[in-house]
Amino acid sequence: MAFKFESQEFKLKFDQVESLARSIIEDDTYAESIKNLANHFLTATRVFNTNLDLSDYDQYIEYSRKQPVSDFVKVVDQALKKYKNSNLESDLIYLFDISLNLINIYFSELTFILGGLSNSISLEVGSVIDFVNTKYSNDPNFRRYVRFAERDLPFQIFKELFHSNEIKNVAELNSKLNEANNAINTWNSTFETKRDEVENLEDKLEEYKTKYDFVLLNKGFKQLYEQKKEELKSRKEGYSAFGAMLFFTPLCSLALFIFLYFSLGEQGLKFIIYLSLPVTTFMIIVFYFVRVGLQHVRSVPSQMMQLELRMALCQFIYNYAEDSEKLHKKNSSGFEKFENIIFSPLVSSDDKIPTTFDGMEQLTKLIGEFRK
Repeated sequence: MAFKFESQEFKLKFDQVESLARSIIEDDTYAESIKNLANHFLTATRVFNTNLDLSDYDQYIEYSRKQPVSDFVKVVDQALKKYKNSNLESDLIYLFDISLNLINIYFSELTFILGGLSNSISLEVGSVIDFVNTKYSNDPNFRRYVRFAERDLPFQIFKELFHSNEIKNVAELNSKLNEANNAINTWNSTFETKRDEVENLEDKLEEYKTKYDFVLLNKGFKQLYEQKKEELKSRKEGYSAFGAMLFFTPLCSLALFIFLYFSLGEQGLKFIIYLSLPVTTFMIIVFYFVRVGLQHVRSVPSQMMQLELRMALCQFIYNYAEDSEKLHKKNSSGFEKFENIIFSPLVSSDDKIPTTFDGMEQLTKLIGEFRK
């Protein structure tokens, strides 16, 4: 089972070697060659800082951790035990030699997998790799570790990757690409037909939109026409009420005056004189409202006639927005009359209507243009 960098076993062994390296640096009795080894190991501790979370290295340095030859926990544990039992300088040197070579393998895989390192660790990693390659490339005991890091490790990683499921899926990519090309060719062959169909649908939708616009305009005129019918009905009722009041008020007043004259005599004449002024005033007011009501009653049919003309024009004019520029050029005066009829406000009196309909001859020519 492969060890993990983020484990108590690795951190314990690594800390033991680090503690030993620090004690050597501080002790002047050791030779410079041993201090140099200890110093380079301490350089590696800046990367494998056991006080931090090292789980990212478990993800990137995966292959070498699985190999028994590069199992740091087991190999370094044996070297530590051997040095503690013998306390010989040769065993101490072997401990640092094997530790640095294992670290070199880990750093080489890390660099190979990532393709590049961050500035925070690139200097330390490069320093350890250069030192190990220079010192141990020709060493009979450790050059196999250097060759493993330089040549065997990348090859084995490529080999595992080549036989992985991801690469097997790539082998099926060619058939998928052929299927995709066939689908693209089929789509291209039908694209022109689909485009023609879409363009035809677009033309039809545009035609329906133009017609629907005039249907909505005609519907609006109809709704307004129905409102005017209801308005005419209510105004006729009001006009009739004032007319009846104007008709019956004199009759009732005359009957009252006759009754007062024959029943009271001269005394009745006084009452008649007193009542004549308010009755006359009331009749003048009622007459005014009768006249106003008559004018309203006459204006509503005039507006209804104008709405009927608009609805009639909307029955056959559908391409107004599309043909307006062409019709303006052919018959500008007639088209202006058409626009005046459709979009002019409703007039409320008959004497103003002729100004709206004085171009019927030009409008007849305009209808001829639409039929063409």
